Amino acid sequence: MNVSPDLSPSIKLMKPYFLFSAFFYLTSMIWLFFINPHADINDFQIVGWVHLYMIGFVMLAIFSAMVQLGAVVVETKHVNVNIFKFVWIFLLFGLVLMLIGFYIQTLFLLFGGVFILIAMSIYAIEFLLTLKQSKRKTSITKAMKMSNFFLLLGIMSGIVMALSLNGFIDINPHAILLTHTFGLVVGFVILLIMGISIILIPMFGNAKRISDNEFSKSFFTLSLGVTLMMLSPLFLTQYLKNIAYALTIIATLLYLYQLFKMTSSRAKVIHDIWAKSMYVGFSSFVIAFILLVSYLLNENELVLKLGMWILLVGFFGFLIIGNFYKIIPFLVWFQIYAPLIEERAVPMLHELLPEKSTSLQWLFSALGLIVSSVGLVSQNLYIYYSGITLLMAGAFIFVFVINKILKIKL
Repeated sequence: MNVSPDLSPSIKLMKPYFLFSAFFYLTSMIWLFFINPHADINDFQIVGWVHLYMIGFVMLAIFSAMVQLGAVVVETKHVNVNIFKFVWIFLLFGLVLMLIGFYIQTLFLLFGGVFILIAMSIYAIEFLLTLKQSKRKTSITKAMKMSNFFLLLGIMSGIVMALSLNGFIDINPHAILLTHTFGLVVGFVILLIMGISIILIPMFGNAKRISDNEFSKSFFTLSLGVTLMMLSPLFLTQYLKNIAYALTIIATLLYLYQLFKMTSSRAKVIHDIWAKSMYVGFSSFVIAFILLVSYLLNENELVLKLGMWILLVGFFGFLIIGNFYKIIPFLVWFQIYAPLIEERAVPMLHELLPEKSTSLQWLFSALGLIVSSVGLVSQNLYIYYSGITLLMAGAFIFVFVINKILKIKL
């Protein structure tokens, strides 16, 4: 890859994305104290929290990383990088309206959904145009493209649900709930993580990268599974759902095998904060995968709730935080200090990351994930909220670390 400041946008442009993503991670952990964990998984207080976490933390984190890494991966400049000055504003405004919709008046879900669709459309269209002008045509770039299509379809299905909830159209919103969830969580987030991890794990973990053909197997299988799931409300509903589930399971197993091949090929094993975050993240992914597959067999809502909790907080959370600890210091050093190497002494890359703070954050968050999961399984509120307290403490430290790194005059 051609790592050049001409390809990677200024970190000053993406600073609001990093800061707000960390802020909403903390907000999400605090918000959990006001939610009944025993409520039905379709209860709006839980659904509202999921949207706060996914849009405020996960989506902003993905946008911040992909705008920086995407152009570098495909070795081309963004078509119009300046539009990202406004995307986060639309996204945040839409998120606030959606939260009002979940907790006060459902009509605001429609208004919020429109603003989020605008933000997602700007991001997706610009990114697709950037990918189009690249000469690199690999399964990873194809995964990036496909994930953006699933993103837009997932958001549009959410707006259809908001229309039906407010009586504007006569459609059962639960009939397309799975389409909405699958399109965004599996089609956008997980597919994108799969593609980017094929690059980042060899880069940060001193591992050998698998071949493009090998990743194609899991990419095409997962893409087909998501496509069938999104078509399932239209015809052959149960048949398409079952095939989609089967393909998703196969794609995940293929990816886990590819992940094993990469990690077992490491020439040098360094247990830094990134590696420790990946250990928790991918262990959570395996546990969540087992739980969610078992839910398909027994339909126990507690199993579904636990699986989704570990997927969101354990897998998405630790992967994003761990990679933030690698990506943000590198961007700051590369764009601020690298040009000054011949003029004066500059700090080393690892010196930009406060080691004690990040280790403490990892410890609190890992313990919090374990304790809160035990609380969910045992349905013991004392244990559950003890875990949430630990997660909140880890979130405070995460915000402190990100803010400290970005405090450098950019």
